[in-house]
Amino acid sequence: MLIDVHAHLIGVDPDNGCYVEPSMRRGLLFQYLKRTLGLGGVPEDELDAAYRERLVEWAESSELDGVGVLAMDGVYNRDGELDRDRTSVLVSNDYCLQVCAEADELLPVCSVNPHRSDAIEELERVVKAGSVAIKLLPNSQDIDPADPAHRPFWERMSELGVPLLTHTSFEHTIPVINQDWGHPRRLTAVLDEGVTVIAAHCASAGVVHLTEHFDIWLDMIRTYPNLYGDISALASMARFSYIGRVLDDEMARQRVMLGSDFPIPVSPWLFLNNLGWNEVTRLTGIDNPLQKNLATFRALGCEQSILRRGQRVLRV
Repeated sequence: MLIDVHAHLIGVDPDNGCYVEPSMRRGLLFQYLKRTLGLGGVPEDELDAAYRERLVEWAESSELDGVGVLAMDGVYNRDGELDRDRTSVLVSNDYCLQVCAEADELLPVCSVNPHRSDAIEELERVVKAGSVAIKLLPNSQDIDPADPAHRPFWERMSELGVPLLTHTSFEHTIPVINQDWGHPRRLTAVLDEGVTVIAAHCASAGVVHLTEHFDIWLDMIRTYPNLYGDISALASMARFSYIGRVLDDEMARQRVMLGSDFPIPVSPWLFLNNLGWNEVTRLTGIDNPLQKNLATFRALGCEQSILRRGQRVLRV
């Protein structure tokens, strides 16, 4: 199976258990993504349905057999209750499960903040409901993966055999509470409990950063057989320089899997020197962003084992 393990579900309707803070909704990035998806003129009360329809349409019309669709849990206070004042983005697990139930190609990747008072119960619930992985964004959800208080949560994840797909290194899109929580070394406690971990973006810091974590991830995959990475956003403006480094490393090629970071746009022109004018023109002409992402990575030399690894690692 060809599985894109990393595509975002976005919603703004509280009735769906979704929320995007007003400053983000008004921001340039949010408006740019709406226009890129052809949703620029969609009223806000129709946005969830329009986004969902586009995602289903593109998943079904691509070569992909599956698309991992990500929920996003909120920030929680010391009592384990949702802290709405510090939560910038929320996509409920119930909405994620509902959307994925409507299309065979969509695979739910639920999100459970281990700070919540019912964390283990919610973990068990969503895994039973079919979640193929658990998604976290520690930098923005205020989660220190190395916190000893989370050990029972990691233990239960290991027992259930559900992998963790977690953002690593710096976060650029969703407002950050603590960038230190994205450092890949903080995942050691999770890995030591036997949890299979997929480091989103292979812990690439991004093209604008002087501090780098990619080499730390490269070192860690040689120590931990249960550590992987996804190549999501490695065909985008923010992280395009890393895909060559992944493909040049034999061990990395054995530990990475396909991802897109949809709706972040794919930019084939960034690889003009690698692919040539005709190939870049062909890729740019692909209207379906999920298919464009797949075709771009294939053109760059990602072999079938990379494109199909998600099936083996996710709880499909």
